[in-house]
Amino acid sequence: MNKQEPDLQKFELFLRFLKGDARVPDAFRWSVSIGTKESAMRILYEEVLIQIPKCFDELKEIKEKGYGSGIECLKLALKYEVFLNSVYALCENLSRVVHYLYPSKTLPQKFRKQKIRFLKDSNLDSGYSKILMATSWYDEVSAIRSEATHYLSGFIVISSPTELGYFNVPKSEKKDVSINDVEEHIKRIYSDVLTFLSFFGNHFVTIINQDSPIALPCLITRDGLLGVRNISLREYLNNETGVCQTIAFDCPKKESCEARKKGEK
Repeated sequence: MNKQEPDLQKFELFLRFLKGDARVPDAFRWSVSIGTKESAMRILYEEVLIQIPKCFDELKEIKEKGYGSGIECLKLALKYEVFLNSVYALCENLSRVVHYLYPSKTLPQKFRKQKIRFLKDSNLDSGYSKILMATSWYDEVSAIRSEATHYLSGFIVISSPTELGYFNVPKSEKKDVSINDVEEHIKRIYSDVLTFLSFFGNHFVTIINQDSPIALPCLITRDGLLGVRNISLREYLNNETGVCQTIAFDCPKKESCEARKKGEK
């Protein structure tokens, strides 16, 4: 993308220290899963962009020869649908974690229903309700991906000499899915999702447990030996060192490391 991506440092902190929040069952795996789904979205985004010129080349060849397999345009349609599904899956993981972080509020687990609930009752969390007000992109993603997943796959159409679109006639009660420019659409969705993750991280890094320590790797030697310290989010944000948990490890920084000195007491 041409413009700079949103800052996700707080989102990354949220994922890292979510692992220590006892309100979330199996928090470690939820953290890893969300990170994996974010990576999948990024990979699939790049895959769609790479596939677009391949589809154009194939269409040019078909026009010149009068025939062709259409496989590259089929790949584009599939990768586009899978990209949208990756966004949906990421949101579903996030909504499960939000559900656990508010155990007394009986929140729905699914993102769509949870979004409706927060927008209907901003007293649940006014900050998150405000963030969800700017997620119309999710409704687009959900509608297109739901149709392709549960009913019929869509297909690539030629919108103009420079644009490839996507079209699907729904079997559900939804209206026709018509995207004039796949490239413009995924760039906008991708940017909107990253902006959402930035706001999500900024907000929920203040909601997760600030004082529950996690094991944080702090040094890996060329031999693969690992140094680990226990540290809470509050300590991390206050630039404190935490406490070394690998005293037996012959750390090259053992003479100067404050975390090591705390662990030896």
